Amino acid sequence: MPEKQTYVKDAITEGLLKLMKEKSIDDISICELTDYAKVGRVSFYRNFRDKDDILRYYIISETDRWLGSTDKNYLTIENPQEFLIFLLEHLYQYRETIASMLRDGKMYLLEEEFDRRFTAILCDISDPFHIAFTIGGFYKLFCYWAQTGYEKTPQEIAEYVK
Repeated sequence: MPEKQTYVKDAITEGLLKLMKEKSIDDISICELTDYAKVGRVSFYRNFRDKDDILRYYIISETDRWLGSTDKNYLTIENPQEFLIFLLEHLYQYRETIASMLRDGKMYLLEEEFDRRFTAILCDISDPFHIAFTIGGFYKLFCYWAQTGYEKTPQEIAEYVK
């Protein structure tokens, strides 16, 4: 992706995330967002279809960055408990954005990423039922943890999975 395009996408994304701390995504207009990001409205539509598309870009970019910084994944970690701790510790860093997504009913965008990533990792070694169970279990467990205010530590949650 050209540097200018990355700059524009990142400026719009950063603007949306900051504005979402103040109000619902539905109350943020494209004009307000582009003004905040200091980019033109045409730049928005050249790079994104809608505000959900911005969140998808953010989730995918952050997941790529995280996975690119480690060789750990569901297949390389010895047991599901260790992977769960690894995953929850990562997601906890995004709790403010997650809170906004929960408030605004946008968690399905994170679920899409869970589906995409786990399916890609597991498709060659597992049957579809195992994949569905794994994705659903990790995703729903994370959502419950976020909805209850992260009351337990990742290690405590992993103990429940044993």
